[in-house]
Amino acid sequence: ILYADIVGFTAISSTYSAQDLVKILNELFARFDRLAEKYQQLRIKILGDCYYCISGAPVERPDHAVLCVHMGLSMVKAIKYVQQKTNSPVDMRVGIHTGAVLAGILGQRQWQFDVYSKDVELANKMESSGKAGRVHLSEKTLGFLNGEFEVEPAFGEKREEALRIAGLKTYFISKVLK
Repeated sequence: ILYADIVGFTAISSTYSAQDLVKILNELFARFDRLAEKYQQLRIKILGDCYYCISGAPVERPDHAVLCVHMGLSMVKAIKYVQQKTNSPVDMRVGIHTGAVLAGILGQRQWQFDVYSKDVELANKMESSGKAGRVHLSEKTLGFLNGEFEVEPAFGEKREEALRIAGLKTYFISKVLK
């Protein structure tokens, strides 16, 4: 489960027209959708400047976590487009957690597909407790990476109570090894 948020978006939103912002976000999210296809992610939703997706659904994949990390690293690179376009210091904060989800379609008129679970909430907390320009992952996700990445302790559990309560240690990706 991957959550990504644009850090510094509020600052640029006050300096651009709504039309220009929509244009910039549309281009960025189109890039993210192409990355999602490349890395076998299922985009769940775009909420303002937040993008979230899952891997390993509807069909399970043993490499779901590896693909999620590659997606996150590629999103951090893709934000350079917005930095150049707006000449501002925007960045991506990405959080990844591995777990179960319950997927469903809600609503009677405007149907909306979404995923729910404690693990989805923890993925969201991984994003919010991360750092700009970094991919922040849980210990559970780390267990599925097969040594393909070098990591360093992130101590997200010290910044976010929900992670501490869940007993999750967190890490930042520091290098791609394979």
